[in-house]
Amino acid sequence: MIPLIATLVLALFLNGCGYALPGHIGGLVTYIPPEEYGKRLCAHVDLELYPACLSQVLDHFDDPRAPGNSRDRSGPLPIAVAMDDRLYLGTFDWGPFNSSFSVTSGTKTCRGSYSAFGGSQDALYDVYCNDGRAGWAATIRDQSGNNGIGQLTLTDGTQGDIVFGHRPLGLAEPIDLGQAPRKVPR
Repeated sequence: MIPLIATLVLALFLNGCGYALPGHIGGLVTYIPPEEYGKRLCAHVDLELYPACLSQVLDHFDDPRAPGNSRDRSGPLPIAVAMDDRLYLGTFDWGPFNSSFSVTSGTKTCRGSYSAFGGSQDALYDVYCNDGRAGWAATIRDQSGNNGIGQLTLTDGTQGDIVFGHRPLGLAEPIDLGQAPRKVPR
């Protein structure tokens, strides 16, 4: 009788701890539609080029032979951060207990990392840029676990949208998304 009660109590405890928000699998990943990747990747282009950029991202997802759509990828993932009206590109090394990324646009570079072994209490990245700005970033993976999105926030109020993975970005270099910075009316 005691083992049965202990099993029931343990099951109730684990069920309470395993609660996931709707749309999330175990609270670690979520479904991310291709349009969300496109919205983030194309935010920096001129408004008249936005539909073409978005179509290019969606076409990449629809083509199973497109670079990056294969499942046999290993090593660093490509990453893009749309920030400062431009697209920063780089690499993302990730693991369950530590991760890091580095992105560059022209002469500006930002790096982020976290390490559970180094004392990080959460999976938020400490971000430092070579222009003196600092901040944090958070990511969430899609259902494959190999791609995802996120948000980067710097202490000066600057925010950036993160996209990572071979599926939304292609192989070594992301699909051409128009590297010219967006013209912002002042």
